[in-house]
Amino acid sequence: MNRWVLLVFVLFFSKAQANVVGADTQNFNPTPDGLDFVTVQSSETLEPGIFNFGFFLNYAVNSLPNYEDVSTASRTNFTDSLLSSDLNIGYGLMHNWSLGLSVPYLLSQDVDSDATAFRGEFAETGLTEYRMNTKYRFWGDQSHGIATILTLNLNQIENNPFLGTDAGPTFTVELAGDMTINKYALGANIGYRFRDPGTQLPQVPVEPMDDQIIVSGAVSYLLADFDTKLIGEVFGNFPVYDQNFASDRDVSSMELLLGIKKDITTQLAFHAGGGTEVYQGSSSPDWRVYTGVNWAIGPIFKKENIIIKRNDEFAADAGEDPFAGVGSGAESFVARDVLFKFDSAEVGEEFAEALTRMAAYLLQPPGFQSLQVEGHTDSVGPSEYNKKLSQRRANSVRDVLVKAGLPPEKVTAIGYGEEKPIGDNGNYQGRQLNRRVEFNVSR
Repeated sequence: MNRWVLLVFVLFFSKAQANVVGADTQNFNPTPDGLDFVTVQSSETLEPGIFNFGFFLNYAVNSLPNYEDVSTASRTNFTDSLLSSDLNIGYGLMHNWSLGLSVPYLLSQDVDSDATAFRGEFAETGLTEYRMNTKYRFWGDQSHGIATILTLNLNQIENNPFLGTDAGPTFTVELAGDMTINKYALGANIGYRFRDPGTQLPQVPVEPMDDQIIVSGAVSYLLADFDTKLIGEVFGNFPVYDQNFASDRDVSSMELLLGIKKDITTQLAFHAGGGTEVYQGSSSPDWRVYTGVNWAIGPIFKKENIIIKRNDEFAADAGEDPFAGVGSGAESFVARDVLFKFDSAEVGEEFAEALTRMAAYLLQPPGFQSLQVEGHTDSVGPSEYNKKLSQRRANSVRDVLVKAGLPPEKVTAIGYGEEKPIGDNGNYQGRQLNRRVEFNVSR
């Protein structure tokens, strides 16, 4: 075990060394929360207690700068390639507030040294930087929102020409907005990157980079029958001030990315795709391919022991007890915890106890006219199977309520399957919201 711990430490915490290229070669930065897109942030945050673990590999060709007048690189002639990885961790701290950590690592490079007399390359492979961020969503709901993101970059490359000698950390402030329309999701980020450059390295024709404007946009389409999202992204950055960059590349950069996100299970998602430069900017590759996984777990702490919650205008008056007092007219309740045994319609013990309490509540004077039990699932799995499963589960809930004393002629059960989502079926916590049982009461 100690040898494995040492191997991980050496792999992810040894520094890369640069000759005339630095951490800014990594324009592909997967989000640590694993929500919605690949590199573009949505406004959505991880719910409290939920962890996301991500690991990505990306292979980029012709991304290193050439410091001669003519470059031999082209889309069919590869003069350099970089294989990099990103280890990401996201955590939901509070409602609408999450934290993230990314650890990018240069695994290997292949540079055609005969292509030019002087070009950018890394002296050694290794860790390139630490990226830490915090995201707070100050407006929105499941279908749209706006969040602010603060990111701290700590360079780990020695002799990084883009930063210079004795440079300080880099700070980024961003706004992230998104909205969902049916099966389409749209996202956009805009931000300002505050850089604290040091002194230019001797005999290197690169001035340390100053502040930048960063922009990105994304669109995705959910293929619910295949549990897959199709994702398109554009991301780039632009210098705030004019700067000398004696290279065949522009200081600005812009990339186009196309990919898929396939949900293997409710917790595990697989990514794959590729991209290309929009124009020959700093560190923009002719081609890029990537693959990765996101694995979400949690909440890791014990949740409140309230399985059925009130979901109507009486919720505020009822407080923590959904069955406090008696409502009038229409009432609505929802249950979202682990209600059934896996892939089964058998009601769990805690859920059965909560249903018994609900039955006692509904039998209080003045009684009730009707109760409709609705079963809902997420989109993972065949839609017809999900509908049948939700109907069986709604029937099982009805059976428990009838056994607890409710008149059978007043209780109906219907299964909607994945037809009425209230969250994004394209991510873990959205699927958690969609797996639910709703109760609609008429007094």
